[in-house]
Amino acid sequence: MDEAGKRNELIGKIILADFLEYRLGKFINFVSAVEKQPHYKEMIREGIIIRKPLSGAKILSAEKESVAVLAGDGVIAKVKKDSDFFIYYTNECFSIEYIVDNEKLRRIINDVKLTEEEKKNIRRILHKLRRINTRNLITHEILKGIVEYQSDYFESNNDLNLKLLSRLKLARTMAISNCKENSHSSSFVIDASRISRVTQGLSIITPQGKEVSLKSLFPTKRDIVKRHIKVVLNKEKGDICNVKLKKPYTDEELRRKLKDEYDISITRREVAYCRKDLGILPYSERVNSYGYPPLLANYSKIYPFTSASVKNNAPTRPGVYELRLNGNRIEYPKGCCQTFYIGSAKNLRKRLLDHLSQSSKNEGIKRFVKEKSCVFRYVQVPRGWVREEKSFYNLFISTYGDSPVCNHVSPKASG
Repeated sequence: MDEAGKRNELIGKIILADFLEYRLGKFINFVSAVEKQPHYKEMIREGIIIRKPLSGAKILSAEKESVAVLAGDGVIAKVKKDSDFFIYYTNECFSIEYIVDNEKLRRIINDVKLTEEEKKNIRRILHKLRRINTRNLITHEILKGIVEYQSDYFESNNDLNLKLLSRLKLARTMAISNCKENSHSSSFVIDASRISRVTQGLSIITPQGKEVSLKSLFPTKRDIVKRHIKVVLNKEKGDICNVKLKKPYTDEELRRKLKDEYDISITRREVAYCRKDLGILPYSERVNSYGYPPLLANYSKIYPFTSASVKNNAPTRPGVYELRLNGNRIEYPKGCCQTFYIGSAKNLRKRLLDHLSQSSKNEGIKRFVKEKSCVFRYVQVPRGWVREEKSFYNLFISTYGDSPVCNHVSPKASG
């Protein structure tokens, strides 16, 4: 390949990489704009282009409005279980493929009645259709690969059944599978980079109706350890309340239980790191402070409470959030805690950014943000997020003897 050919190939790869990262709404608009072109409609009528669904791809049959909302929020598909798992897309644009009849195409391109500009427009449309095909085929293969690899999780909806998975491992597994099946997806490369680009910001709905981000289906060893630690410590809490256990587990005891009960090998120091990531107190401070936060709360990681961090890490979905000091603690009647505010919102990202704006009416939060290093974390709650906030708020009061210092009123019990 000459230099010009190499340069064009590189440009093509860059364009495709950018296209794979399109948000779902932007991609839908792109497809819609192409299909509105007069030349596209003419080629459809003439049978030059055949528009058909991808093999094995299905469309959700729910009301269009609710499905559109899901796609707008980054939900690309729902997994349904019959005799096998099937992928139902939230928008038809994600499941289509365009087949070109090259013989008919040559005839129309060689038509002397067409101007050079019209021929260029046809080639532009065909180029865009190839990009749509490639994105949809790559996305479909990746989703099938994820669902197949994490089938135990989709069967049970139990986070403990998620397997350790990296994007590189999925790429290798898919490559082996495609070679055995001799599928058409072998005509393009699906590597770790493309998997990362396609799955960025997207989520999927499990057969049990739970929305999960595609990112969460690539758990690291630490993610898996943290899930098991939460299970062990939740049982610890129940055993202490029922007087079956006299004192909490030390990090060393946690390490041994993870090995004995789940065959997870990990050092005591790694246990401590994971426990801190979960916001769970060490043994010496858990002895008399069981309560808030509830161990079953599926809190996110802890992120810096800054505008840039909120935009990058907070979802636009509903849920409960917690604002905390980073390192320092606040003295309450029954103990010390880093938490200074508990709230809920229909759009977590918007509410957190509101707190950081100059127009925020909560002077306490503004003062903490100005004077201290602050962090946040959240729990996604699709329905009843205000009730969940009330539950967290009441548990905090029962645990520490007072409300968080920046919560000036009790949350409503309904919502």
